[in-house]
Amino acid sequence: SANVPRWQMALYLTRMADKAGHTLGSGADQGFTDISGYSAAIQTAINQIKQLGVTVGKTATTFAPDDNVTREEMAMFIERLAAATTAGPGGTSDATAAGTATTYINNIDTDYNFADIDSGTVTYEGHNAIIELWQMGITDLSHGATAYRPTEDITRAEMATFMTNFLGHTNAR
Repeated sequence: SANVPRWQMALYLTRMADKAGHTLGSGADQGFTDISGYSAAIQTAINQIKQLGVTVGKTATTFAPDDNVTREEMAMFIERLAAATTAGPGGTSDATAAGTATTYINNIDTDYNFADIDSGTVTYEGHNAIIELWQMGITDLSHGATAYRPTEDITRAEMATFMTNFLGHTNAR
């Protein structure tokens, strides 16, 4: 039930990206000025998720490693990773319809039940990421749920569900 700080999420995301078939970048400095006091492994993971396009940071030069990950941020992290991940066996995407060789994970359905993501506190990207993950069954909520709770901090249990459900769409399964 503990919350997940952003530095810890970076470690989880790089490990998950590796299992999903990504070749991780070198972890070279990506310009975050607030991560220097962390271990080399944490700094590398933060820089690698920036290299993958999974994070842009809180600002261009800050990652805010001690901030807890919100449910909206988690949706964006996973959606960005999904957009760059090859789908597992039987996966489909717009690329398949276009006849391209690589199929990426995505879902363009816009139907959803969440009443709390249209209030203006959720970013445009966050809104779309939440809907996409819900449609793909990646969130921790059933399709009858009406509240996503985007501003709440994600717990370790919720994060584990998101990550496990995401990996089910990849070749890791």
